[in-house]
Amino acid sequence: MPTLSVRALISKKDPWHSSCRTVEEVTQIFVKANEIWRQANIKFDARVLEWKFDPAVLHDVVQAASQRQGDVDRLGEVIGPEPRQITAIYVHSIGGSNGKVFRPKRTILVVDGTAMPDYRTTAHEIGHLFGLEHWLDHPPPQQPDRPPNQLMARTQPGTELIPRDIEQVRMRLPMCGLEAVD
Repeated sequence: MPTLSVRALISKKDPWHSSCRTVEEVTQIFVKANEIWRQANIKFDARVLEWKFDPAVLHDVVQAASQRQGDVDRLGEVIGPEPRQITAIYVHSIGGSNGKVFRPKRTILVVDGTAMPDYRTTAHEIGHLFGLEHWLDHPPPQQPDRPPNQLMARTQPGTELIPRDIEQVRMRLPMCGLEAVD
């Protein structure tokens, strides 16, 4: 089972964007997210830290997320030029969405008070890192291919990965630029 490294950063000491989560809570989010991703035989080794971001950088990242931009240059100041791990950033809000993925930067943002369970939002955003899309954005395939408890459904609290999604993740994993840890 490949294990991928995650650096989970909880924004702190910022007047607008600080998360109310604790290190223990985010650690538990990854314990439960791992239960979901076990279906694809993938595990995440999360190192969880409280992080005092440069306020200007954090503001730019949150603005890019709220405006649904695909990338933000200043994120490189947080994650480095060539990230070989996933970065999960926990913030107060990004303006109405539960989370956002910056795929080229291998980074996800997850907000406090998500409409779905936090672990599900984290697992869902990781799915986007692997190229999985919301299945309700396209005409849905015939049943039972897309059960209502599917992880990539936009408005449902599902946690199931369907075989086609598992296959897609396994095909993309070797090419995604992430290093597996032993």
